[in-house]
Amino acid sequence: EQLAFDQLKTAITSPAVLILPDPSQLYIIRTDASRVGIGAVLLQQQPPDSISTPTSALYKPVAFASRSLKPAEKKYSAIE
Repeated sequence: EQLAFDQLKTAITSPAVLILPDPSQLYIIRTDASRVGIGAVLLQQQPPDSISTPTSALYKPVAFASRSLKPAEKKYSAIE
């Protein structure tokens, strides 16, 4: 399991996956929380190309962030 996690971590943080931000394009932040940690990804809308259709937006990751919750933070509800 640790090997699979390490491979996934390497894959999603490699330069081939992350893009440089373009200030002229739309940004979206997606967040997630559990009892033990929190995470977020900053996505940016990409201009349509020959692969995607004009009616479907394509978003690529600019950055990822995550961390474990501290003992006191584990007592908070997910909406706080």
